Amino acid sequence: MTVHNIRHGDASDGAEAVGGRLSRVDGPAKITGVAKYAVEQQLEGLAYAVLVESTIASGKVRAIDTKAAEAAPGVLQVLTPDTIISLRTAADWFGTPPPDKPYCPLARDITFSGQHVAAVVAETFEQAVAAAALVKVGYDETPSIVDLSDAKAGDGIPIDAMTKEWGDAQAAFASAPVRICAAYNTPREYQAPMEPHGLIARWEGDQLTVWEPSQWLDGMARTYAEWFGVPFENVRLVSPYIGGGFGSKALALSHGAVAASAAKMLGRPVRLVMTRPQTFTGYGGRAATRQTVTIGADTQGKIQSIVHRGVNETSIDGMWVEPLGSVTSIMYATPNFSSRQNVVRVNSVVPGAMRAPGENPSAFGIESAIDELAYEVGIDPLEIRLRNYAEQDP
Repeated sequence: MTVHNIRHGDASDGAEAVGGRLSRVDGPAKITGVAKYAVEQQLEGLAYAVLVESTIASGKVRAIDTKAAEAAPGVLQVLTPDTIISLRTAADWFGTPPPDKPYCPLARDITFSGQHVAAVVAETFEQAVAAAALVKVGYDETPSIVDLSDAKAGDGIPIDAMTKEWGDAQAAFASAPVRICAAYNTPREYQAPMEPHGLIARWEGDQLTVWEPSQWLDGMARTYAEWFGVPFENVRLVSPYIGGGFGSKALALSHGAVAASAAKMLGRPVRLVMTRPQTFTGYGGRAATRQTVTIGADTQGKIQSIVHRGVNETSIDGMWVEPLGSVTSIMYATPNFSSRQNVVRVNSVVPGAMRAPGENPSAFGIESAIDELAYEVGIDPLEIRLRNYAEQDP
């Protein structure tokens, strides 16, 4: 990696004025093609892994027929839940101690379409792709919950930590001369970085080296160490460049566990890169949300009450809370406020962090409602915001 000398100072010297053009440290290498990304490393004996994904959203894997794939040219191994090595469950990104149970990155119980169920490792990428198409998976399918609007979804799970209230918001809204009530929905959003998720894993004894784009080197290395039961210092994670991450490359994910397991079982380095379609199910993206915002105000647009109710989707077997009230409670002064939130389990990969988690959909909801209030009372949208400016963060 090229090291660039960067001047530091304030705007007074005229060198790096506010609003001036600054060159990214890694910009020249990326745009000239000099940057060598993690999966572009050339290692002796490198093998190639390709994932096989579920084609149902809910149910169980009844059987996996790997005979044709195993007999295909160049195939070194076919991994299934029954043949992959057993791993340990790792702590979450907060460092919460994990339950004492094994972890398998290949699923028997299917909770979303596109879940990893098998992997093929071959001498070349093309051989792995061809063999993966020969793996036959049988399922016992069960009904799935598609999204927040599915009748089977229900009201969800209340998240008490997201509740924030003062005054009597419901009563103040009911008595307000001007009342606004509207619903705001946002869909699942995906990071889709230009550099797909992928890695190369190599074992040398009990030392693991992983070349993988990372937004959190120590956190990801810790997860690999815990999965394989080796000391933290035995894991070296190399992230030369990141071709976009937006929150999606901060955690070690199940495809990484598959690649590192395959490398350990084979005794050879293994490269695994997710396809573009697989990046929509290999990690979460921002959860879909639904918000209802009610605002009570006087005829001059002065807010008397805000009542906010939010819901975000999470996975069947995981938990993600998109803090939908994070902006709602702090932007505008009101003597009466109520915000509550639920999460609803759907058959989808567990959502994750994406560019300002919570703040994005939360700001969308409250600011849209403020615009509608401005229209209702006939006041300029900027003026109504100034009238309700919050001098103090509640």
